[in-house]
Amino acid sequence: MKKIIIVIFILSPCFLKAQQTPATQLANRIATKMKDTLNLTGNQRNQVYNFNMQLHNQKTAVRQQYTNPDSVRVHLQRVENKRDSLYHTILSENKYLLYKQKKRNLISAN
Repeated sequence: MKKIIIVIFILSPCFLKAQQTPATQLANRIATKMKDTLNLTGNQRNQVYNFNMQLHNQKTAVRQQYTNPDSVRVHLQRVENKRDSLYHTILSENKYLLYKQKKRNLISAN
């Protein structure tokens, strides 16, 4: 019985990772990257993750509600435009400015 519990404990991270959706993986990756580059607290990292999941859910709702590609694009952009204001609520002014700078650099590099 003890061996079974140990095996379950060892394998549980594998099962949890396998259950992650692409959306949760992306939200985790963004939150972790921001935590590392902006030196965020664990709580801030979790809030960034939650914001990204909220935005994902809103985008999913837009895709279900609209069928016209132009309408979808316009409404998706409205959802995406909320991202910076959500981040601004949890970041200090210095960290927010650093975030915006890194975002500009990333966008201009592409």
